[in-house]
Amino acid sequence: MENLVSVILPSYNHSLYLKERLTSIFNQTYQNYEVIILDDASTDDSLSILDSYRNHPKVSHFIVNTENSGSPFKQWKKGLELAQGDYMWIAESDDRCELNFLEMQLQHLKNCDMSVAKTIVFNGELVGKELSHPAFIKGDEAILNKELIWYCPVLNVSSALFQKIDNQKLHDSKFADFRIIGDRVFYHEFFHGKKLVFNDSTLSYFRQELKNLSNLGSKTLKYLSEYFWEHIEFINLASKKDNALQKARKPYIHRFFKRVRDRVSRKDKLSVAYFKLYLYYRFQLLKSN
Repeated sequence: MENLVSVILPSYNHSLYLKERLTSIFNQTYQNYEVIILDDASTDDSLSILDSYRNHPKVSHFIVNTENSGSPFKQWKKGLELAQGDYMWIAESDDRCELNFLEMQLQHLKNCDMSVAKTIVFNGELVGKELSHPAFIKGDEAILNKELIWYCPVLNVSSALFQKIDNQKLHDSKFADFRIIGDRVFYHEFFHGKKLVFNDSTLSYFRQELKNLSNLGSKTLKYLSEYFWEHIEFINLASKKDNALQKARKPYIHRFFKRVRDRVSRKDKLSVAYFKLYLYYRFQLLKSN
């Protein structure tokens, strides 16, 4: 019997890209899947596009939030809670993939916990370079361990197909409490110590600005502060669960404060808000874990 794949489609204000994404999902060569559509109170024309799939035989859940949740990771968690499949695919609504994506990914999942497809950056008709996932710096197989705590190991969740997550672990997870770095927390909570493989027999396409993958430089001080606070929350959470990470806590905090500091404008560095952020950073360095 073929394994069932749960395809989770979290949608928010991507009406320009939805038809392309939906085509890449519903025309897969592997057809034993369910689709869970979750719209997070879109304000564009997304619903008019999604509505034509409401009664599609492959759609097991069609849920529209009346209010925006404030975090895409809340939608991830909701989808994972509803999923009935043996394998999970979170297909972000502005990405796309080859039509053999599921077929080739399933072949690679026989001896691992997650298969990550070769990923190409694109924007409209412009196709850019391959996106390098940090997990595979040293080869096509990786065990997520403390050495990868410095990175988000998989930079585009749409490229990943993974084993079903334990319901109790999902219930106890914290990744959905994050707004910016929930993906990093997600991989740590569910795949720390697990085996990942790189799959170049199919392609996933990640929609992004081609000139600058790291867009922190264009963010406000408020956003950068939240980004730093979330990293503090994450490393505190991770190091409490794993004693081996306690030595990494202070260097981690310094690393991500420096990342924020280098992107804050000179004017903002003279502000009270930045001074408070700096004091918080110093306090966290002095604080015992």
